[in-house]
Amino acid sequence: MKSLSFRSFAKINIGLWILSHRKDGYHNITTVYQQIDLHDVITFQKRSTDIRITSTNPSMPLDKNNLVFKAFQLFQEKIDIQEGLEIHIEKNIPMGGGLGGGSSNAAATLQAANHLWNDPLDKDELNAMAVNIGSDVPFFLKGGTVFGQGRGDLLTPLNWTTDYWIVLACPTFGVSTSWAYKQSKIALTKEEKFTKLMSILERFSPHTLKDNFQNELESVVFRRHPILREIKELMYQRDAFYAGMSGSGSSIYGLFFQQKTAVLAKTFFSIQKGLTTYLCKPILPYPTDKNMGVEQKC
Repeated sequence: MKSLSFRSFAKINIGLWILSHRKDGYHNITTVYQQIDLHDVITFQKRSTDIRITSTNPSMPLDKNNLVFKAFQLFQEKIDIQEGLEIHIEKNIPMGGGLGGGSSNAAATLQAANHLWNDPLDKDELNAMAVNIGSDVPFFLKGGTVFGQGRGDLLTPLNWTTDYWIVLACPTFGVSTSWAYKQSKIALTKEEKFTKLMSILERFSPHTLKDNFQNELESVVFRRHPILREIKELMYQRDAFYAGMSGSGSSIYGLFFQQKTAVLAKTFFSIQKGLTTYLCKPILPYPTDKNMGVEQKC
């Protein structure tokens, strides 16, 4: 029986603005999603019934609380099958860090299941299912550098440079996304914020990020976790051209023009601050012919 192995990539948010409350309980936001090369490896194999999830991370939920469970359940219902799926997740993306690991895993599950069952769903159908799983899941079906609107599910590709290095500093604690959004304040009107952001996007340059981009959840999260503000400030002291919190945290990243500078920063945060750190690169969308991972015969 054949199995598929997927690389399930993380993301960072370069800026995040909260525009308004939504009637469905979410918020309208704008953000720039950037896919990065930090990834989980997920292996999928058909089974006769049910969904079975295993993981190298003992803290990961292995039941319906895992988004991959929901993703395959929706797929089963959509194409009306009784067969199940064996899913093993080699977990490398920190959980609860705002890096989208769960959403990325769910997107990979949709793609893998569709391939294992001979591609019954087209891209639009997969995207509609992704929206029902979580706000970030549609992005992970697309990848690359993308401007997100609405809940974060309305996506426009951006032609931004990826010629830089990323240092991720990840504390041991996570931050609740729902808590962070509930605590946030909406200071400007939707129109004012959107007009300002579009102006920034039109004249984009890596050199202008620091003065023009911000994650509006930082003010809330930094009050509860001041160590995150310190990490961000230290990123700038280590010569990052931009630093920020990804999503609702707790991961803080710095963007660096030079690999050597980035390596020195990673070493500083790892050794001097005792943080889990990663040296990453931004990546472009998946090549179409490699979107389905590595097929293996068993």
